[in-house]
Amino acid sequence: MPKLVLNWRHYYGDRVLSDGQADEVVGYLDRGGDRRYVRWLGFIERADARGLEGARPVRLADITRVGVDEWPSPTWHDVPPDMTVHGCLTSDGAYAVYDTVVALVGKPKA
Repeated sequence: MPKLVLNWRHYYGDRVLSDGQADEVVGYLDRGGDRRYVRWLGFIERADARGLEGARPVRLADITRVGVDEWPSPTWHDVPPDMTVHGCLTSDGAYAVYDTVVALVGKPKA
């Protein structure tokens, strides 16, 4: 798997999220559309996410770009305004789900 990264816009700053960042948090949208914050767990393949006991799909909040961390800097792709990154919520935190690329899902209707 290439080294995937996400750009998370939190308040007025941007944070780059990648695998192995144990002290980071990420936001997700709960069923009512409110933001909740949990521990960032990294990336998980869709098939592995389906096999996690008690896990459920969520929409990760405020992810503005997805990318591959290449030398000398990441190659970024903007997340369209009507899409979010597909997440997997567990009792330990949240993952971003990928197949061959990071999975995007439609935003909930307001």
